[in-house]
Formats: sequence, structure tokens, C-alpha cells
Amino acid sequence: MESYTIIDNDIWKDNNIKGYEKLVLIYLVRNFNVNYGYSFPLREQIQEATGISKDTLNKVLNSLEEKGYITRSKREGKAGRNNIYYINKYLVGQETSSQASTEPKPNNKSRNKKKQATEPQEDLDYKLGYIESSAGFTGNFTEQQASLLDNYSMEQIEKVFNSLEEGEEVGPWTFLNMLRKLKGVS
Repeated sequence: MESYTIIDNDIWKDNNIKGYEKLVLIYLVRNFNVNYGYSFPLREQIQEATGISKDTLNKVLNSLEEKGYITRSKREGKAGRNNIYYINKYLVGQETSSQASTEPKPNNKSRNKKKQATEPQEDLDYKLGYIESSAGFTGNFTEQQASLLDNYSMEQIEKVFNSLEEGEEVGPWTFLNMLRKLKGVS
């Protein structure tokens, strides 16, 4: 069975990114997981598919993130540290996705603190990705903190973000405490 990747043709007119940046961005779009809302290939997989060296890949990923085309999040897992890549531009067919947009996000954070998940997702990886990429969230969850998220729904998580004041920032423990208060648990 053949598979195809649809990507916005405007990527070819975009003079803000060049050669390897376009290649890596296209690879990340190709590996976008609709169910999770992000791409999560290993760096080795990106290197093998694109033929880019480790050092060059690091520079390209840093550049794409600085320019707002992707947002990276780290996730501690059983197999070690994995990168999660949120695609901020050129993701076709995901116009309703919280990660797809027509313009790169400035400062790698969405300015829309009330972004909504497009489909209810109760998967822990989805919750972590949503929280860690949201405006106003600082830091990353430890495995222990992340496991506590299983007790909360996406609706509850979104309510916490919607309750934040403009520009207010929260870290993992503060966020979990806000969830606990919302749920009425002391």
C-alpha cells in the first residue's frame, strides 16, 4: 500500500528556511501523528532518512525552533529521553489542530492561552504534549508528576489553562495543585 504526505506548497516559496531546514521540516510533517498531535521520530531516524549528520541535525532543529516552525518538548520515557516535535507551519489537513497554523508561532509559545484540543484525548502523551506546549507553562514533568495526570481529563486540564491570567506562568507542581483544587481534592 502506497502512502502520501500532503504538505503546503508555500514551503517552497518560504525564504526564511533553506535546504536542510526544509528537508527536516518535511520529514517531521511526514511523521506527524494525528492521534497524538505531534511527531516523535528518534534523531537517528531523522538522520538516516535525511542523510544529515548529528551536528547538522542539531543546528537545523535549533534553527527551526528559533524561527517558530516547530516546538520541541522532552519526554522522559522507559526507553530514555524522546523528543516530541509540534509542527507550527505547513501541516496540511490539520487546520483545526491546536498545533497547525498559517504562521510560525513567535517565541515558540502560542499566544492563544485558550487553545482547545480538537478531539477529546485521554492519552498521557497527548496530555503532556498539550500542557508542555501551552503558553504559560514552564518546565517539564517528571515521570512521577506525569503519572498524576492520568487522574484528570483534558477538559479539566483546559479549564486550568483558561483560568490563568494573561502572561501568568506555572510549573508542573503548581499546575498539578491547580488541577487538584479544580477537582476538589485537597
